[in-house]
Amino acid sequence: MADKRFFLGLGGQKCGSSWIQAYLNRQPGADFGRLGEYQVWESDLGSVFARYRVPEPSAWQKIRAEAKRRMGAPEPAAHLRWRMQTNRDRYFAYFAGLLEQPGITMTGDITPSYAALPAPLMQKIKYGVEASGIKVKCLFSMRDPVARLRSHYRMDLDKGTAPDPVDFESGLRGFYPGTEAAARSRYDMTLDAIEQVFAPEDRFLCLFEEMFTPAGIAALAGFADVPVEAEAGGRKVNARGSAGGISDELSAEIARHYAPVYEAAARRLPQVAEAWPSARYVLG
Repeated sequence: MADKRFFLGLGGQKCGSSWIQAYLNRQPGADFGRLGEYQVWESDLGSVFARYRVPEPSAWQKIRAEAKRRMGAPEPAAHLRWRMQTNRDRYFAYFAGLLEQPGITMTGDITPSYAALPAPLMQKIKYGVEASGIKVKCLFSMRDPVARLRSHYRMDLDKGTAPDPVDFESGLRGFYPGTEAAARSRYDMTLDAIEQVFAPEDRFLCLFEEMFTPAGIAALAGFADVPVEAEAGGRKVNARGSAGGISDELSAEIARHYAPVYEAAARRLPQVAEAWPSARYVLG
């Protein structure tokens, strides 16, 4: 499929990945398919990602979903994920099928928790997509870890997946060192995996703090070879309210805990030292 492209978006979570997906999906020649986040590969990792494994549908649900597919109606999201998780060839065939449509040249899977995927899994996705002659490009956005963790914890509180704390700061203090937080905050590990799999010209790294600026929008558009939408910075996709401020003491504590993340990000994007307020606790 000459000139066909697949964008593998690795997150990170609470770092603007929904905005990136929406930006690319509305461009001419784009079809990112049925789901905003496919959540197919991270369940292989187990641990905090085991919950992404979709249970097998009932016989009636399978019949109903197959009937919808035959009639050209949207397939239920859970059924589509289950089919892809149980047979990864269906994943590759699904996106190849999107690119077989007249006029469609661009598709992709931008799922925030893919930031946790190790290099072998990234390589498996890349090889599987490329088998159909499709070019694979990688996207990864990063956010000041302290701000990301505040937003992540606020989201979990809002969803009821975290117990009510005595106060927000004490709850965050117990949350940030845990497995759930670390699994989505170790940009250093994600960056290492990306560099093992993708050539420099096929990977795009960006900062959430710069994403909505004219320069940030132009950089994304240039990498994806799509039009620049100067007004796109004002569009909020899947946005939540502020998680609220926390003390300098806790900000410094979190930043120092994740010092390797700041150092790894700054080696690739030196502007991290200025763009991330909490970088001052680690980078000087």
